[in-house]
Amino acid sequence: MPPKDLSPSQAPATALRRALNVLGDPWTMLILKEAFNGTRRFSAFQRALNIPRQTLSLRLTHLCREAMMYRRPVSPGHATLEYAPTAKAFDLQEAMYSVWLWHQANPGDGDVLPFDMVHTTCGKVLSATFRCTHCKGVINSASVTVVPTDPPQFDPEPRARLSRRNDAAITAAGDGEGLVAASLVGDIPCNEILWRLFQGPAHIQALAQDLALGASVVRGRLEKLRLLGLVHERQEGRRLVYSTLPRAEPFYPLLVSISAWGDRWCNAGQPPPEMLVHECGALVRGRFACDHCGGWVGRENITIHPRGSAGEGRLQ
Repeated sequence: MPPKDLSPSQAPATALRRALNVLGDPWTMLILKEAFNGTRRFSAFQRALNIPRQTLSLRLTHLCREAMMYRRPVSPGHATLEYAPTAKAFDLQEAMYSVWLWHQANPGDGDVLPFDMVHTTCGKVLSATFRCTHCKGVINSASVTVVPTDPPQFDPEPRARLSRRNDAAITAAGDGEGLVAASLVGDIPCNEILWRLFQGPAHIQALAQDLALGASVVRGRLEKLRLLGLVHERQEGRRLVYSTLPRAEPFYPLLVSISAWGDRWCNAGQPPPEMLVHECGALVRGRFACDHCGGWVGRENITIHPRGSAGEGRLQ
């Protein structure tokens, strides 16, 4: 019989985990993606995502409770309601661009990106690099140092016990190329493992201890990440040591963006539980800059062009 998981102790808090506890699962991220693209009505969300009604209702209720969306009439005197994103939701724009850019660079299911994002400043389909707003240098795992606060912060309740597989995430992702980015965002252990491995190679027991996860949970998520071509394993003595592969690097801006969003919205007024320091010496404040013209990318200068359609619309 395989050994039972060790009983994990409580891990120090991170802004990433706090944010992911709000963002929840792949369906939540996909709903937010549709909201960014202008979808507002319940029926339109259901049609675009082919999501069960009860699942959609629960996720929209959660997003309203978290003040990321709110219900409003579609017009004066009209009983039909629509779901509008708030500033808290739109503040995830860098994370949304990260998801789109990853799928643009790694095409799989054609339905994942049925539109183009166009940078109106230069008129080009979006190609962008995540850069430091202080020095405009590239932000990647090699240019950033993570500095935990001292003393470490701990959230009031330890994490709930997790299963070896995240079946909801795998189902939504099609267990393959289709919705990889959304699937991983909805799988908190996968994100935390990737974040830890971006800071340096580690073996299973070290990951389990650092993240307060059961060893079998870590093992299962590492296998998922390995099959997706994001991590590599190598034998060192009697242990398998894991590290990230180049294909994982485009996820780094996504995790940095979500972590920064967690600092702004999920720390309950406390200082950040960890600091991210860029190689220029400044605290990391990242934005995407257009590869064509060098200008910063934002909602004010991004337009959506549906593929195979003459129509277009601006992120609202």
